[in-house]
Amino acid sequence: MTQNPPLIISISGIRGIVGQSLTEEVAGHFAAAFGTWLGAGRTVVLARDPRPSGEALAWACAAALREMGCRVLDLGLCSTPGAKLMVTELGAAGAIILTASHNPLPWNGLKMIRGDGIFLNAAQGKEVEALFRSLAFAPRGGGSLEQVDPALVCRRHLERILAAVDVERIRRARLRVAVDPCNGAGGLLLPQLLQALEVEGHFIHAEAHGRFAHEPEPIPANLVDLGQAVRHSQSAVGFAIDPDADRVALVGEEGEPVGEDYTLALAVLAIGARRQGLVVTTLSTSQLVSDAAQARQCSVVLTPVGEVHVVEKMVEVGAVIGGEGNGGVVLTEVDPGRDAALGVAIVLESLAQQPLAAWLAQLPRYSIDKRKVSCTPAQLAQALERLRHHHPTAFAHPVVDGVKLYLSGRLECPWVHLRASNTEPVVRIIAESITPVEAAALCDEAEELLKG
Repeated sequence: MTQNPPLIISISGIRGIVGQSLTEEVAGHFAAAFGTWLGAGRTVVLARDPRPSGEALAWACAAALREMGCRVLDLGLCSTPGAKLMVTELGAAGAIILTASHNPLPWNGLKMIRGDGIFLNAAQGKEVEALFRSLAFAPRGGGSLEQVDPALVCRRHLERILAAVDVERIRRARLRVAVDPCNGAGGLLLPQLLQALEVEGHFIHAEAHGRFAHEPEPIPANLVDLGQAVRHSQSAVGFAIDPDADRVALVGEEGEPVGEDYTLALAVLAIGARRQGLVVTTLSTSQLVSDAAQARQCSVVLTPVGEVHVVEKMVEVGAVIGGEGNGGVVLTEVDPGRDAALGVAIVLESLAQQPLAAWLAQLPRYSIDKRKVSCTPAQLAQALERLRHHHPTAFAHPVVDGVKLYLSGRLECPWVHLRASNTEPVVRIIAESITPVEAAALCDEAEELLKG
């Protein structure tokens, strides 16, 4: 008999199967813990992606926050980046966003945001988790619940994005694009963004009802419908948006998946052409991003996987751009986190200068292989040691998140990264090389070590 996945508590928030590891009671207890951590009388933003389970979970969170004496500002259906920027816009002490991001429909979760609009970091998350597990809440009642006009959220978000790109250049290009929000929160803002940029948009699966037309993670296997839409509409590009609209993957004009890492690489080329500085991304991001940064005379700083690691480092070093290789682009002046709509706007500015194929031709071609494997923590620990022993001359990156080995001894391909997932009960294996055969062989080796 298969065991139900447990509640996952990590740097990426809380995720679980609705009605099993994640119930209204669990959500309410986490909200109570968060409200206690913030302190009575604080203002908390509440938002959710369109998953059908989100409404009941949001009500449970709102009730718990009110019981902790918090003033709750309910945004209703909202993208994660939209909710995060509204924390600072509304002067809130934090936010709870009900979403499981790219996880399948049975999942939902809570992302907890602090007063600067950034995710709780590991230490802060542990403090809230300790309150949750101890049930050491501080109820005082007297809280309130107010609805926020959704139009205000879209307007503020749109203003920030338009201020970050060359609007007139995009308008003059008269672009045509296809968009697949996968029945998620991306369908709320993207039509308005394209209209403002005078871009002709062909949408599929745009209704924000949360009953996903296909598996929601924007990986090549899930981009078939978008590829067809690109070809049928003769679009310059296709944009695949994940359910809470913080990631965007690209499909080329022939309908072929381009790969998630190219989103950030193109954004680095675009932003780096305007201003040089540091670029922050994670250990699992493709060498493409480092190559794009080097082409713009920018240096790269790597962090562990997890948006908060990237954003906190960006703030610390004053980075010009950052993000993750999963299609997440970050400009802190727009939103302190990954933002799919921002990624779309930056890519559109690039396409206003030359076609996507021409941009891709400027970057080296690598093959990246990504896999998920179920195993125990003990098996992972053993595999990490075995991987190091199998490659004694490899350079192990000093940033710790599992282990990442550069096999040549230099910070370049080929490399392999083995780590526990922040969002699913699996271990992630990622390898990159010049050839798909070598990338696959590296993943095969790591997978065998995990089986042990």
